[in-house]
Amino acid sequence: MPAIKAEDETKQTPPHSDSMTVGQARRAVVAGFRAAYYYHLGVDPGSFRFILDSIEFDAKLHEKGSQHFKVDLRTLSPVLAKRRWDRAYQIKDEAGKDLPYPLNQVIFWGKDREGHAALLTSGLNSLRVVAMNRQTMRGEFRQRAAAWRTLTVKPPIPEEVRAQRLLAENAVKEKQFEKALDHYEAGLEILPTWPQGQFNAALVAAELKYYADAVEHMQAYLELVPDAPDAQAARDQIAIWQYKAKGTK
Repeated sequence: MPAIKAEDETKQTPPHSDSMTVGQARRAVVAGFRAAYYYHLGVDPGSFRFILDSIEFDAKLHEKGSQHFKVDLRTLSPVLAKRRWDRAYQIKDEAGKDLPYPLNQVIFWGKDREGHAALLTSGLNSLRVVAMNRQTMRGEFRQRAAAWRTLTVKPPIPEEVRAQRLLAENAVKEKQFEKALDHYEAGLEILPTWPQGQFNAALVAAELKYYADAVEHMQAYLELVPDAPDAQAARDQIAIWQYKAKGTK
């Protein structure tokens, strides 16, 4: 993995977001699926791929072999955890109707069935909102990036972002890349105009084979610093990741 970028330790007051980050939502979805019981459906949590506007995974169907599934987040209705039987919860749409196959097969049993169901629904709903608002979010980011580029003296990063950076760097050292991406994205939720955070999130996402996310983070980096010394190398890397992203679908 290439060396992540260092930066000056600085401070400013940023906008704040209480929403679940993309990384946290992604981890919640995988954790929720891990805890679920599948009726005639065996999901491989290690096969999950989060491709910007969709979730893809492999599942083994009873007597039908393995199959690849894709959930389009843009067309997914808001979901909720609905009690099915005395000891089971199932995810449904907001009207209480079954979700498209195979999501309608996900049932939670066990001691913490309600908590696990809530974890999955929270993750799905957060990723759904992000997918539906991608274009708006991109437009807002471009406006903020343009304003940031005009500043002669760039504002320092806030203490909250610095804390996320330290946690991310420590996670990288310990090769806990999922946690590192989680922390970088938490910092970027607070301060999207953080070039080093975008660059490093791209590298970590690529390490995890989340190539579409890596492309998006690196494009954000170039939006902020288009004339950076490593700009051409970053563009070359984007081309490689875009090719690899096609292979994960």
